[in-house]
Amino acid sequence: MSTTEHTRYRLRVSVGPSVEPKDLKPIAPNDDAHPLWIESDEFVGQVVVRIKGLNKTFGYEEGAKQDNIKPMPDSPWFNKPGADSNLSSVQIQGRFKRAWTGDQIVFGNQFEQPLRLPPFSSIALKFVQFIDPGLQADIYGDKPWAFSPLIATMNTVNVSEWKADSAAHNSEGEQIHNRGDLPPWPSSEGDHIPEDTSLLSKAKENTGTSAKDNGNEVLDLASTAPVSMSTSKRRSYFSKVANLEKHVYEPDQVYGFDFFNPYLDFSSITLKIPGFSVDITRYWDGQPLTYIIKAKDNSVVFLAVQFELVPVTDVAID
Repeated sequence: MSTTEHTRYRLRVSVGPSVEPKDLKPIAPNDDAHPLWIESDEFVGQVVVRIKGLNKTFGYEEGAKQDNIKPMPDSPWFNKPGADSNLSSVQIQGRFKRAWTGDQIVFGNQFEQPLRLPPFSSIALKFVQFIDPGLQADIYGDKPWAFSPLIATMNTVNVSEWKADSAAHNSEGEQIHNRGDLPPWPSSEGDHIPEDTSLLSKAKENTGTSAKDNGNEVLDLASTAPVSMSTSKRRSYFSKVANLEKHVYEPDQVYGFDFFNPYLDFSSITLKIPGFSVDITRYWDGQPLTYIIKAKDNSVVFLAVQFELVPVTDVAID
């Protein structure tokens, strides 16, 4: 009888106000009722990550114990209208503590070392850029990256007004982080947030209904009447640099974002592009995949969501 030992991997999801390991905290994916509170000098927010089928993956129960998180079944988000064939969701509700223009804040990934990429990577990148025209990327550099304007790339954007409440205190009368900094979490039962950017049209005084940007008409969101845009219209509108530059993330606005897709299956660590499927572990070099909301000039990181593969030893007896 001989004993052989080989390593398999499980997924750990961590969230924090920066990409620094000390600031990232493991979370329980699919726990809709308990978003993780994130706060820094620049941003305050709540985050829930959903991954379809995660609870059925190798090492899940052991990993939950190691990370001191609660094992969770699939979120009901995946069974509600609009979920379609999506395999994951990163939902954020947050507020920027000072004003930023739309072109200044981006969302995407960055890596510290060159990537081992499959042969079709350039085709996959073109496919993603077709879906997200604002995406800029360098996936072959020493420190690969891919970022898009935040308000243009998100699948769902919901903007609401914010009014400050009095600071919260614990039972001993000590002030704690102010949950009044944000409205109640809207998706405690996995509900989808609706697309709604009509508040942006009322944010400023009317300065005109249209302009020209290199010959292209640019709508003015700063009109007095609400302008309701669909997701596709929002993405098209904010694909124009002039519209991004006019948009302002105001401190008195609460942004709800949902980023989801049917292509990256975190439960099986597989990329599913129409026509083929790829086992990502064949090319994995040990680096985590981190989604970041940051200032384009790298002066500020507002939020980081990290997906990493953690080894789980599986002992097999022959």
